[in-house]
Amino acid sequence: MKKINVTGVFVILILAVLISCVAFSGCTESSGSSSASDASGTSENNVEKGNSAKNTQQQLVVGEVWGLGGVDPGLHSYDLNNFLVSEGLTSISPDYKLLPAIADSWEYVENSTWRFYLNENVEFHDGSKVTANDVKTALDRSMKLNPDLQGSLNIKEVKVVDDSTVDIITNTVDASLPGRMAYGAAGIYKNNEGAEGTISTPICTGPFKVVSYDKAADTLKLVKNENYRDGAPKLDSVVIKFGIGEPNTREMAVEKGEVDFTTEPTLGSTKRLESNKNLNVTIHPLCQGYKLKFGDVSKAPYDDVRVRRAIAYAIDRQKIVDNILLGRAAVSDGNGLTPGIEWRNNDLTGYAYDVQRAKGLLEEAGWKDTDGDGIVDKEGQKFKITLYTWPQRPALPPLAQATQSMLKDIGIESEVRIMEWDAISDRKKEWGMIWVAGGDTCMMIPDPSYYIEGNFYSEKNDYNYSNPNVDALIMKGRTIFDKEERYDAYREVQRIVYDEDCAQVHIAYHYLMVVTDKNVKGYIPNPAHHDYCINKDMYIE
Repeated sequence: MKKINVTGVFVILILAVLISCVAFSGCTESSGSSSASDASGTSENNVEKGNSAKNTQQQLVVGEVWGLGGVDPGLHSYDLNNFLVSEGLTSISPDYKLLPAIADSWEYVENSTWRFYLNENVEFHDGSKVTANDVKTALDRSMKLNPDLQGSLNIKEVKVVDDSTVDIITNTVDASLPGRMAYGAAGIYKNNEGAEGTISTPICTGPFKVVSYDKAADTLKLVKNENYRDGAPKLDSVVIKFGIGEPNTREMAVEKGEVDFTTEPTLGSTKRLESNKNLNVTIHPLCQGYKLKFGDVSKAPYDDVRVRRAIAYAIDRQKIVDNILLGRAAVSDGNGLTPGIEWRNNDLTGYAYDVQRAKGLLEEAGWKDTDGDGIVDKEGQKFKITLYTWPQRPALPPLAQATQSMLKDIGIESEVRIMEWDAISDRKKEWGMIWVAGGDTCMMIPDPSYYIEGNFYSEKNDYNYSNPNVDALIMKGRTIFDKEERYDAYREVQRIVYDEDCAQVHIAYHYLMVVTDKNVKGYIPNPAHHDYCINKDMYIE
């Protein structure tokens, strides 16, 4: 029996940590505003203006990039976790350590079973004690509402042992399960469904409680949980204005005092915002990156590894970081996993910028400019492709344009199309399609399995990459309980997928620009979260 007993919460606060990345997704719920005063014990207050508008409360107003679309924790626990409403059985610290949360210890029993012992001091927002039955009910309901979650967690069954003990049985022997339970979408909540089968008043366990959600305005209002087991937050309330997707709009909102906290303003605004005496500007490394992801590597033209390598050699990463990303990124060494992660392979060769080598590889693959028009062709097919990206991250459109220019230098003609992420997903089977992607998060859980399986395991990735050796190593990594032996298996996967197969072309490591009112203090980034999460000790000076 393998025993893992965690008794203390330790968090090393560091200045330069990496954030892992949440894409807030919409859902269908009844429209309008829902009041959560029953859960919070606090009626809705007038909490619309930022602190630069001389608000006297300890209130933070956040301008969020992505939309929310609902508050049912069965579908939105990840979003609620970012704002400290929802918690899971485990959690992750800013220095990548797996920590207790609703569970205070766990052990591997046998037969693909992990046993979790609940912290008896954990209470829901309504004051009731969290039981093993609540854990089972929440996980079962969330996996039913979101079938993809069941695959992500690799859960076969949840069983109640007694009031404070729950068994989680995985589909296969899985050493990563405690880490997977730190995933924000695996939050534990009270099942208080309405007659229509949805939850409009989330009752969770975190430092903040929901007051109300206005779906029409996509605005969520929170108040502090006075009875939180580790002490109440310093902020009295938080208002999150979701769906401010335009970088200029977020930038103006924080300058005008309409919000106190926002991220990702326009790329050229850094110096001007830094010179504004009413604002604080910080730039944090994230656990995210910018990359080129091929639409389908099982079909032409990307089924030939020489073509993929040619594209990798064609990208001048240093030029992109210096001239496009403007201090909000670092040049990639070719590995999509951010430096500093314990299981990262730091010995990859990567692909240096080399136009001539790129052209040579294309020619070896049969792509030549036979008619002298500057575009390579093969068997009558011109190498004309589409680069897709989305507008919410200000770096992506100019990065796509830079990629377009660099591909032209090796004879590949491309068109840049900027559209919403969901619309791009519908086009991933187009011939020659490439995602110019950002916010690619390699730390959603404190375990290598999450990112590596999602990107490179043949049964999970969405671009038809398949390598039997990679699949075998990934499955081996799941079943090994010795940490270093596990990590070695995942490091070998990184060598194969990045250096050998060039399955994706990593360009740069993403740095997040956070802009706040000058009076906002105590923000600390956490790499477990997509872009950022607020923290309990933030306050208004």
